Order: sequence, then C-alpha cells, then structure tokens
Amino acid sequence: MPEDKLYEIRKLLLQVGEADEDAFRAIFYFYKERFYSTALKITHSEDIAEEIVQEVFISLWIKRKQVASAANPEGYFFTMLNNSIYAHFRKLALEKAMKKKVVEQTPHNEGSPVEEMLLAKEKMEMLEAVISQLPAQQRIVYKLSSQQGLSREQIYQLHISPHTVKNHLQQAIRFIRTYYKAGASAIVWLSTWHVL
Repeated sequence: MPEDKLYEIRKLLLQVGEADEDAFRAIFYFYKERFYSTALKITHSEDIAEEIVQEVFISLWIKRKQVASAANPEGYFFTMLNNSIYAHFRKLALEKAMKKKVVEQTPHNEGSPVEEMLLAKEKMEMLEAVISQLPAQQRIVYKLSSQQGLSREQIYQLHISPHTVKNHLQQAIRFIRTYYKAGASAIVWLSTWHVL
C-alpha cells in the first residue's frame, strides 16, 4: 500500500477509535470489496462471504480502540478476515463430525435423533430466512443479541441508543413471531424469547 494511503488509513482508524462513524464508513467502503472477494474466493458462496465481511466489520467496530493502535492496520484487518473464514470452516467441520458420530451411534428408525437434528436444522434455516427479511438495523441488533450473545449493554457500546436497541429487538421479535404464528415450533419461540 502506498505510504500516503497508509497514512490516510491510520488517520481514519484513530478517528474510528474515537467512535467516528464517518471514518468507519470510509474504512468500510475502502476494504469491503477486497474482503468480499477474498472470502468469496475461499468459501465459494456469496451469502457466506457477505456474512463473513459483516462479521469482520462488526468486530472491527467492537475492537475499534485496539485496531486504532495497530502497527500494521491492513495486516490486522486481513488477520481478522482470515480468522473469520477459519472459524466458518471449523464450524462446518465440527458439524460434519457431530453428524457422522450421531449417524454411527444411532439406529436408523423413525423419530431418531438424526431426524430430529435434521428437522431442527431446517427450522433454524427457516429462522435465518425470516431474519434476512428484517430491516438492516433490526437484523444487526437481533443477530448481535440472539446469535452472538451480546447483552444490551454491549450493543449500546456500538453507539446505538438503549431505546433504539430495545425497539429494534422488540420489532424484530414481533416480526419473527408473527411469521411463525401458524404452527410455530418451540425451537423458534425459544430462539426469540430470551432476548426480550
């Protein structure tokens, strides 16, 4: 990277460290395509690549003070990206190993744990499809709360007001529950209940 561009990135990162959203937006637009193309090349999935890029930028914002002091910002960013990609494949490998173990240890009869596991996976995929229909801000707040386990206080640190976080969570959960009102499963209800 040219020295003048590196200087500009470092300057923006110092501003991001002070919670400057415009500086964060500039960093986002500078790196998002490069992150996306790297993730896409490795995962071969547009959806997964987009999800990984989103996770990297959420982590960048959460760790902004730490990132602002990085000696090699670009190296730090791509390490974050590689760690997210690695975590994705590690999760896939663990799921595959778990399924194989369950299949090996379970007699194949009706109502077996394998079938239950597949049904649960289908329900979670349906939930993900519903979540993807939420407005962007609601989706981010919901995912941070229910899927990444962040408390409301941790989400407030992203400079989203407590009132906004509460409203986004309530609206997201209301939308999901409405969607599943007819024949909603216990898994779906439980996955949305604990964040209130």
